Formats: sequence, C-alpha cells, structure tokens
Amino acid sequence: MGNKTAFIDEERFLAKDKYSRLLYAACQWIDTQSKQVITVLNEDLKIVYISSSTYQVFGYDASNFLHKSVLDFIPSEEHQLIFEHMKRLNYDSRSLEHKVIRKDGRIITVQSSSGIIIDSNTNENYYISLTQDITDQKKAQELLISSEKLTSAGQLAAGVAHEIRNPLTSLKGFLQLLETGIEGKEAYLKIMKDEIEKIETISSELLYIARPSHLKFEDENMVAILNDICLLMRSQARMNDIQIEFEPLDDQIKFRCDRSQIKQVFINLIKNAIEATEESGTIAVNIVQSNPLIVDVVDEGPGVPNEMKEKLGEPFFTTKKNGSGLGLMVTKQILSNHDATIKILDNEDKGSTFRVTFPS
Repeated sequence: MGNKTAFIDEERFLAKDKYSRLLYAACQWIDTQSKQVITVLNEDLKIVYISSSTYQVFGYDASNFLHKSVLDFIPSEEHQLIFEHMKRLNYDSRSLEHKVIRKDGRIITVQSSSGIIIDSNTNENYYISLTQDITDQKKAQELLISSEKLTSAGQLAAGVAHEIRNPLTSLKGFLQLLETGIEGKEAYLKIMKDEIEKIETISSELLYIARPSHLKFEDENMVAILNDICLLMRSQARMNDIQIEFEPLDDQIKFRCDRSQIKQVFINLIKNAIEATEESGTIAVNIVQSNPLIVDVVDEGPGVPNEMKEKLGEPFFTTKKNGSGLGLMVTKQILSNHDATIKILDNEDKGSTFRVTFPS
C-alpha cells in the first residue's frame, strides 16, 4: 500500500483550542479517505502539498510529487491548456478537464476544480485544486454520443437518399441526351460534374457524422460547420415542407472545438426544430455574434412551456410522442465539454430559439 502520511505542516494546525484540533483531524481524514486529490502549487507550478489519496488515483505516493512541477505528470500536448487555465484563475473555482499520466504509464482523464489561495503569513499566492478521475465517466459519455450519432445518421438516411436520387435522375437524363449525339455537350458535362459533386458532398457528410471519433480540439470555422449541417439537414426539412435559412455575414468565424461533436450539437437542434414545426415553415440558423460566439436555432413550433425548460436535457424527458430525451442530453454533455451553454428563449410570434453560447 502507499504511504499514508499526510504532508501537512502540523504546527499550523495543532493549536491548543478545540476548533483547531478538530480541523486538523478533519484534514487528516479527508487526506486519507477522499477519492479526490487535493493539490497546492506555488506560482512556479511546483507541488508544495498533495493529499495521500494520490496513491489511489495516480498510483504514486505523495512524496513522489513534492517539489516537482505538476507539468511532469501531464502530457506535453496539454501543457498550453494548463498555462491558459492558470492565467484565468482567481479566488473562486474554475473547472478543467485534462489528462494525467499515472505511475503505470496509463493516461487518464481527470476533472480539476481550481482556484487561488493566499498564505496570510507571507501574502504569497498559491494554486489549489481538487482533482478526480473521470475516465470511466468520459468513456460512458463517448459511447452515448457515438450511439446518438448513429441514430441521427439512420434518421437522416431516408432524406439523404431522396436528396441523392434527384441528381441521379438528372445524370441519367443527360447521359441519354449525350448518347443521341446532341451538340453543346460541354455545358451538359459541367452540369453533370456539379451534380456528382453534390452527391459526393452529401454522402461524405453523412459518413462523417456516423464515423466514431475521439475528442479532439482544433481551430475550426463555425460558418463552414453550419454550412455543412444545413446542407445535410435540408433534405429532411424538405420532406416536411420546411425551409432552413442560413445567411452568414462573414465567411470565417474561428473558434476552438471538436468538429464532429459540434456538428452533432447542431444536427440535434435542427432535427428537434424540424420535429417541433407542426406544419410548413422556416427554421433560421443565425450567428448572432462572434465574440463570444453565439449561435441561434430558431423554429416556428408551439414553443416550450417555462416549467419544461429546465427539465429538457434530462434523460428520457421529452415533449415528443416518440422521443427519448437523449438527443438534448447528449447536446448538453457536448457543450459542457466545450465550456459552452444552451438556453431556450421564447420567440415574440411563435416558436422557440435555442441559443448556444461558446466561451470567449
């Protein structure tokens, strides 16, 4: 078993009064029993204190960490993420998901809630964090997201098949014309090429959505992402006599995200908007502003009653007859991964606006 000695300055805690003795006992109990790891870093990110629970979570004794940089135990590709997180810290708590290298070499996913504390004797700032292993939780979330992606792909397949059939019919007609030796074949060949590219774009987008993927944050263009999704979803919308409008004012709005997961978010929101619109109508996708990035999906459905707004996103709670409630739950989980939020607003006339706000 690991070393159960807590690295605490006992003189700071062992005062004569009863309160201090109880506080010390409480700290000792938390130190050995908690499934969270308590870490205190100096401004150079050197570890000055770590709880004994580190043995259960990371496989190291507490003594292996002391006076070493916390970056020694974090994969190098995440160092910049840690630096940026530390810059944003203040005296409240901020949460961050990141990787940690265990003693056995395994890389696990952890969630750290961090803030700044002050040593009242020296007036020096220290970073404090509570860290827990969420590897199993993340794997379960990834399975749920993959399942939702496959479900979405299956639901979209009928609309995509209809969307592909139209250009295929055009191609067949043009081929028959070319067989007759008609003049001006260059113009027909150009139209045929355009139709083939349309088929390729739609089918590629469907395959991309269905493909399993691991969480990977990169700089992406929100305009391009929404263009792809609107192209894919228009086929299903047209089957329900619904138009999807997306008219961005800029060609590029950069932000950092996992492209596949953010596409799943807007597939879910537009799919919900289609299902909520009971008759022919319009769904508008609007980029409200770029910093912080805000995107609205506006429908013309019956709206969401106030008492249901907070419950939407809970597992198996849904306002749809054959719904499971998992789509919006997955959407909220993905947005949480991106430190983003979703809010349901009432439209003045009818319907709802699902507003997604990304961090600045």
